[in-house]
Amino acid sequence: MEVAIPKGSAVYIRYLDQGLNSTSSDAAERETIGWLTQEIGEYICIQNDRTVEDFQYSSGSASGIFLPKSCILEIFVVVKRESE
Repeated sequence: MEVAIPKGSAVYIRYLDQGLNSTSSDAAERETIGWLTQEIGEYICIQNDRTVEDFQYSSGSASGIFLPKSCILEIFVVVKRESE
């Protein structure tokens, strides 16, 4: 990722899913939309389903994917997180 994207922003990502394969020639091209929640070294975490923070019965659960930055073909902000 060459562009700094604020955490919490909704993003579109097109990426290579290598699965158990180690070569990019065998990788499936996939896409996802979700919220950028973490960047850890060469990886990012995207949540594509989460509990709304102000929901009365929130359990704090979420689901998503953990992607190597090297597999990302395209990423752009769909909705930028508002400053707090």
